[in-house]
Amino acid sequence: MKLSWGATTDMGMVRQQNEDSFVAEEGLYVVADGMGGHNAGEVASALAVTAMRAAVKSGITDAMRLREVVQAANTTIYTASLDDSAQSGMGTTLTAAVVVPGEEPRFVVANVGDSRTYLFRDGVLSRVSVDHSYVQELVNEGLISEEEARVHPRRNIVTRALGIDRAVSVDVFTQVVRTGDRLVLCSDGLVDEVSDADITAVLLQHRDPQLAAESLVMVANAAGGRDNTTVVVVDVLDDVSDPVESPPAPDRTEPMIVPAPAGERPKRRITVGAALFWSLAVALVLSAISVVGVYARSGYYLGFDDDGLVTVYRGRVGGVLWFDPTVDTQTELTRSDLPEGVLVDVETNRSFASSSQARKFLEFLKIAIIDSTTTTTSPIADSATTTSG
Repeated sequence: MKLSWGATTDMGMVRQQNEDSFVAEEGLYVVADGMGGHNAGEVASALAVTAMRAAVKSGITDAMRLREVVQAANTTIYTASLDDSAQSGMGTTLTAAVVVPGEEPRFVVANVGDSRTYLFRDGVLSRVSVDHSYVQELVNEGLISEEEARVHPRRNIVTRALGIDRAVSVDVFTQVVRTGDRLVLCSDGLVDEVSDADITAVLLQHRDPQLAAESLVMVANAAGGRDNTTVVVVDVLDDVSDPVESPPAPDRTEPMIVPAPAGERPKRRITVGAALFWSLAVALVLSAISVVGVYARSGYYLGFDDDGLVTVYRGRVGGVLWFDPTVDTQTELTRSDLPEGVLVDVETNRSFASSSQARKFLEFLKIAIIDSTTTTTSPIADSATTTSG
């Protein structure tokens, strides 16, 4: 079975760190979405993918063996959380697809949590895995629809995760594949922002798996990017599931022209040129959105929030298109606390190249407030100016 794949991960437009991890290498494809404070989520997801990578080297031949490997990863994460109080309660979701031997080319898929594995076949996207989440249980009971689940306020509550308990139940699925199939593994950062219909549209537009993965992440960020997003796309290029058929003999008969029934409009055909044009147009739009997003999120500046407190914002003053600034650091300082020289800096939205520069300015600002009780000048303003370059 010949495979081609692409993978990418992104912090998103809101989070300050990326707690997702992934593996995309010959025969093993994994996405893990970590959870827990003090970077513990990042540790949990990294432990999960490391355990999977080590296990596949010794061989995974069937669904039972894959389940054992994932359960062993759970034990590793759970033990690590007990050994370090800073990592207490850490966990991670996981979805994995492993090529296994057999008469038919196939993957075995494992799933714990709400990271997903999809099968994309003949233009139709279907889920291989089943979410272990609060909203999925509501969907299963018929209480809400799939679209309602995507925007439900409790959609991020998972009912299973690696590392939370000493033992975990792992779902495994066997998926027989054929030439032209495509597997998509992703964290919930994609599916919370992008519907299955829109995922399908992107997959149809991009034949290259790396470009497809990157485009899906860009679409998620353009839709809000409220979480880390990781996508792995695996294409089945060749297998032995279907015999190779000889090309049909050329048809030398004269074509028969059948008029369309009265009142029925003939179907429009999309030419190759038109398809390429629209594919290129969509790619350019997605690229433009990504560039705008990067620009809109770059830079930091001072300002007052709605409560009149001095705040460091990440982004551009006033926002760019739908990319609004987000709070990076908030203080308890009000307008009346500020020396005159520093007040001007805040009112004019003094900018900084990095978060660390902005925070250093705030440290200087605290000293300036103390000094302002003994002097009418603000010597710290000059120091801060030097700091910002």
